[in-house]
This record gives sequence, C-alpha cells and structure tokens, in this order.
Amino acid sequence: MKNKLGYVERFTQYVTKYERSFSEKINFLIENNAHQYTCDSNVNTTDYFELISGLSKNCPSTALSFSMHLYTQWGMQHILPDKILSGILHPEMDNKKIFGSLNEPGIYFVREDQLIPDHFLIHARRTNDGYLVNGVKKFVSLEPFVHFLPVYCYVENPSEHEGRVAVLLLRKSAEGISIEADWDTISMTESRSNTVRFDNVHVSHSDVLLEKKDALQKTNVFAYLFRLSIVSVYFGIAQKAYQFVLDHCKDRQVPHTNRTLSFFPGVQFSVAEMLMLLEGSRSQIIRYCELLQKYLEGNSMEDNISIISLMTKEIVVKNAEQLVNLAMKVVGISSITNKNILSKLYQDVKAGQFHPPQSDVSYEMIAKHELGVLTHRTRWL
Repeated sequence: MKNKLGYVERFTQYVTKYERSFSEKINFLIENNAHQYTCDSNVNTTDYFELISGLSKNCPSTALSFSMHLYTQWGMQHILPDKILSGILHPEMDNKKIFGSLNEPGIYFVREDQLIPDHFLIHARRTNDGYLVNGVKKFVSLEPFVHFLPVYCYVENPSEHEGRVAVLLLRKSAEGISIEADWDTISMTESRSNTVRFDNVHVSHSDVLLEKKDALQKTNVFAYLFRLSIVSVYFGIAQKAYQFVLDHCKDRQVPHTNRTLSFFPGVQFSVAEMLMLLEGSRSQIIRYCELLQKYLEGNSMEDNISIISLMTKEIVVKNAEQLVNLAMKVVGISSITNKNILSKLYQDVKAGQFHPPQSDVSYEMIAKHELGVLTHRTRWL
C-alpha cells in the first residue's frame, strides 16, 4: 500500500518552501507517482480521504482536480475487465497519462426508455468499426494535463443488446477534438476546468468501456467515489480554516488589553462551534468510508450507499462553508483582504454547492427513498 502521508508531507514541503504555479504542483504529484495511487488493489477509502483532504489543506484547486483523475481511475479498476484496462494502459505506454472525470449523466428520476436525446450534450452513432462522437464535455478538470476522456454518450442507433447510453473512452489527441479555454470563475480558479468539443471523433471498439443495457447501473460506483472526493476536498478546506483561526487567536493581541483573542468568550464560542462542525463532518465521512469500502468489496446494499453518499456530501459541504464563515467572523475585516488565506478559502468553498447533484435534487432523492415514493412513473403528482 502506498504511503499517502508521504505524498502529503512531500507536497506540503514543496508548496510551502516557494510559491508554486498550478502546473508545477500537478507535475510534482505526477513525478512522485501520486497519480497512480488508486491503481493499487489495496487502496482503501479511509486512506484516500486522508490523502485528498491532506492535499486540499495545501491547495484545494489542486486536490479537487487531481482527485477527478484518481477516482475515475479507481472506478475503472473496479468495474472494467483487465483486458480493457491493459489495452488503455499497456506497459509500453507513458505512465504519466491522466484521466478526465466521467462526470454524472444527470439521470436521477427517469428510466432509460424515457431518455430525451436533446438533454444529452454528447451523442454517438454506431459504425462498423466503432462510434462517431459529437458534442461537448464541460468542466473537464485538469484539462491541460488530461489524456483520456471517458464520456457518457446518447447512442442514436443502438444495436438490439445495446443501451441508449454508452460509456466511451476518447483520447484527447484524436482528430476532431478541440479545447475551449472557457473556465472563468471565482472558485477553484486553478483547476483549469475547460470545455472539450468533439466533432466526428472516431472511437474504436477497443475504447468502448460500457455499452450494454446495464451500463448506467454499473457506473454508479463512479458517483460514490466522486462524492468521496468532493467531501475530502471540502473537509480539507475546513481543516485549513480552523487551523488558521487557532493560530490567529493564540497570536493576536487585543488592543488595550494584555490578552490574546483566545481569552475572549465570543471567540471561544465560535471556535467551539467550528470544532463541532469539523468533527461532525469527520464522523460522517468515516461512516461513509466504512460503508463505501464494504460496497467496493461487494458487502453493502446499493440503496444504502447511495443515500448515505448524498447525505455525506450535503453535510460536509455545508459544514465547510459555515466553518469558513465563522472563521472570517473571528478574524474580522482582515479576512477579506486578498492576501489573507481565508479570502481564498471563502471563494473556493463556495463551489461546493454546485457539484452534482445540487441540494434540491439530493434532498428529493433522500426523501423519496425514505418515503418509498416511486419516481419513474410520475415525479411529483
């Protein structure tokens, strides 16, 4: 088993010694083989959580974008036959290759026979030697470094045994692929989540990952690993904010007193609340890690893991944002200056609410599961 603390320690030393660019940070992780972490058959969910949250404490954008590669690679290891993976990552290939995230297809309340073609951004047409793919894949984190792009495609002319949705692997070097450098946001600015466009891109049979009618169900593992990645990143943000406040309170002298902030009740109450938010999130993540590990080992019910994954994402992301807000309240007006770490954490933590599925959908899915409401025939009526 790879030493995840070794990765975190080396990364921490690297980014704190000198100011590093985003490219330098990613290249450092790749050169230290951190990109192969989830290739280990012994990787477990708790260690993964510690790795990503540790990276996030140093640089949330790096941790978020790098985790998109790691969880996608992990999911592929879990569901794909070895012969498919060996064809993608054969020994003579440069082992520095990076995967883009598969992303969720956004299908929560419909069956496959209810799918609407216009709702899919990527379409594929079956040919004699594979598929032709057209469309756009938005928000490809780590785009300048990505070599492989797994995508959900709406199949316009499926065969008798093929589903309407297939999962194909596109190579970014293929003819017909172009990049739109359109990532422009105040949150996670360094993650380079650009748009990739496909114009009649040919995908051979060897790069077809899933095409049978049960393809969507098999990809559920990617959603669970994605949510683990998300909560790990935002827990790291919360840890960073909390540690900053502790240090600030111990060092900050209150004017006209002989005391530091640590001695004042209002600050103490805020610190206590922040710690409870942090520990509450950690407990929920560990609960999810244990359940997800059992699922990966084939020992857990899928309905349970699905609902717990949604709950964990909602709890951790909201707790992180609340904790950062409390941290800024304690530190005061200096927390909104550009040089203050909290101002950057405040921007980055805001992205948490936009990772799919968003809160309204998550709440609906959780409640309908608990209430036993059937959603496929009619959603609300």
